[in-house]
Amino acid sequence: MAALVGWQASELSRLENGKLRPDLSVVMDILDALEVIGGQREILISMARDANQRGWWKAMVGPMFERYRQIAEIEAGATDIRQITLLYVPGLLQTEDYARSRLSHYPGFTEPGTLNTAIHGRLTRQKLLDNEETRYSVIMDEGVLHRRTCAPTTLAEQFRHLVKIGQRSNIQIRILPFAAEIYERTTITSGFTLFRYASPEDPQVTFVETSTVDLILSDSEDMARYEAMHQEISTQALDAEESRTLLEEAVDRFHGKGSS
Repeated sequence: MAALVGWQASELSRLENGKLRPDLSVVMDILDALEVIGGQREILISMARDANQRGWWKAMVGPMFERYRQIAEIEAGATDIRQITLLYVPGLLQTEDYARSRLSHYPGFTEPGTLNTAIHGRLTRQKLLDNEETRYSVIMDEGVLHRRTCAPTTLAEQFRHLVKIGQRSNIQIRILPFAAEIYERTTITSGFTLFRYASPEDPQVTFVETSTVDLILSDSEDMARYEAMHQEISTQALDAEESRTLLEEAVDRFHGKGSS
């Protein structure tokens, strides 16, 4: 293998033992040598992206954190993230109290220590939005602003946070209104996220979260299908200013309900 990729045997041994982080070109050389093709190749390239900037999630040990580590790997290095969510505020925009309310009901997170680790992981993921070169946009169903998914005070704080963070130049929050014209041609059945990366060599990725498993898609046909669904929903969503008005109304609506 070392000869095939043009490395010294000692260097390859350090890589295999986790003592050396590979850059993307090295990963691609190894995949070429092993004749790895198709979707598996694209996923492995995606996971190797910006490896030197990753690592905080390695401390999240245990099967209950496997999905956390997976999404953190995909998010790392992304320059454009476009998301559609139907039921809840997305993790990248959640306040600590909202995240605690959501995660406390997840299987495996009932122990305080595990729950706190999960919350810390979610809040740490949000730091990627501090980089203004990372563009993030989300379209949320208007029902998110009306459903009582946790305590009213927590919801009021969460929507207030969305109003504030939505003013950042690299973040756009839009609402899909109840009055949107969603016809039978729109085949969306769950939320999803589209990822793009700076390097043209990196594959685009679609992440589909379900209750039990997460799907990572990079096949060109799958990507085209989800791009089309995103475009369909985007044409029906309110603009950022109209959406901000609905968010402010949601703050007032839940703030007035207090803790009842």
